[in-house]
Amino acid sequence: MVKYEAMKMTMTDGTRLETKVNHANREAIGIVHIFHGMAEHMDRYEPLVDKLNDYGYHVIRHNHRGHGKDINSMRGHFDAIDQVVTDAYEILSTLRKDFSHDLPCIIIGHSMGSIIARQFAQTYPKALQGLILSGTGYFPKWQGYPSVAALKVITLLFGRKKCLDWVNHLVTGRFNKQFKPQRTPSDWISSNRIEVDKYIKDTYSGFNVSNQLVYSVTHSMMKTGELKNIRRMNPHVPVLLLSGKDDPFGENGKGIHRLARQMKKAGIKHVTVQTYPHKRHEVLFDKDYERVWKDMLGWMRRQMI
Repeated sequence: MVKYEAMKMTMTDGTRLETKVNHANREAIGIVHIFHGMAEHMDRYEPLVDKLNDYGYHVIRHNHRGHGKDINSMRGHFDAIDQVVTDAYEILSTLRKDFSHDLPCIIIGHSMGSIIARQFAQTYPKALQGLILSGTGYFPKWQGYPSVAALKVITLLFGRKKCLDWVNHLVTGRFNKQFKPQRTPSDWISSNRIEVDKYIKDTYSGFNVSNQLVYSVTHSMMKTGELKNIRRMNPHVPVLLLSGKDDPFGENGKGIHRLARQMKKAGIKHVTVQTYPHKRHEVLFDKDYERVWKDMLGWMRRQMI
């Protein structure tokens, strides 16, 4: 069996997206589809992919619109998160045909990818059998509507495709404030300096994103946290929420617990929350990440039984 495949898949609207499939190194027990975060790319997850392959998972991953090394669209921009969700479904439904129909699929979404994964689970409830959200956030309506309205005005005044420094700073710059002294503008993503430096030096990470992308993701974060939309999920699909207790995007652990309570209130039967002291936004690559991976893989294994 071929262990590794890289391709460019053409979506229904003609957009081509970089996609990779890594086959399990042993008898397969499941499929994992990874959704990366904002202003990064799928190749950053290579070490995690190797581990998942060792445990018996085929892994699908792709670069979202406006992300990756070889794109035929504007870097840092997509028109709507609905497009990105549709892309993910198109990729998964196409590639899943190459595997046994009996294999369950677990989606792992990080940061922006976790918001995409939440909307995916609400739009295509039958397409997944497990959901892992890393570094996600909760944005209730009372808090979200003013921000969403302001971002909508910004897109109208300055343009949907404009990538403004100050808008991007509003999104990520404020997360850095709680860490003193500040070594880099990206200290908030990890307490692991090596990983932060790798992110900063990565040509395909850390770029500015468009006004429309920020608006669309923020709006989706708010909407996917509403009870009526969570109830669109398959209530029997187990959910794992992973977060560092020093992750400002997740309100230092508070937001992820609020989201978990909201999910349980909406009728989701199996919701597990796992938070980690002294870890920041990229909990999957922070210090002692092996412990996080072990916990995640153990949870995944239990869901497969």
